[in-house]
Amino acid sequence: MILIGVLACDKTEDAVAVEETIGQVGTYWRMYLDNSNAGEVTINENNAGDIVASFTYDGSVHTVEAKITSNGIYDYVYSNGDKSKPFTLVEFDANVGDKWEYNVGNKKVERKVVRKSVTDDVEYGFYYVKTIDVEETIPAGTMVNGTASNIKKILWKFNHKFGFIEADITTTDDTVSKITSLTNAGD
Repeated sequence: MILIGVLACDKTEDAVAVEETIGQVGTYWRMYLDNSNAGEVTINENNAGDIVASFTYDGSVHTVEAKITSNGIYDYVYSNGDKSKPFTLVEFDANVGDKWEYNVGNKKVERKVVRKSVTDDVEYGFYYVKTIDVEETIPAGTMVNGTASNIKKILWKFNHKFGFIEADITTTDDTVSKITSLTNAGD
């Protein structure tokens, strides 16, 4: 589950006021895959923004380390967990056209802001919220934890208050799945 990995770039060098972020211990996101319950991701630890979250997938409990600041969400997916090599997933002050790139071997993964709401126009539970939409393009043959990724594109939607809202994931065989979430962040 690639969307669980969430970590840092230049802005992570700043001190993180954990109480001002969505990364507080106990924050969870209930995940739904194509409208079916897919489990829950829960933050178990937060040390100055470096978080450890757990989730159950295929009957096994997995943990993911990431970074959440008041500026954004960052991951270590393409660095295979190397905290010295974070990759920006979203910055909450980003604008359309902003992009972040990460080299994985001789492949370049790109995340680009393709839309930023100016009104509350994306449904989220009983609310409508503003989102920053980030399109992630993953070249064929990109290695993640020693295995070639079977995902070629992800359209992420994030909100500054609730974090991850949803993602449309396109696999290499052009199958598209939607993952949505509901969270207690912002409560």
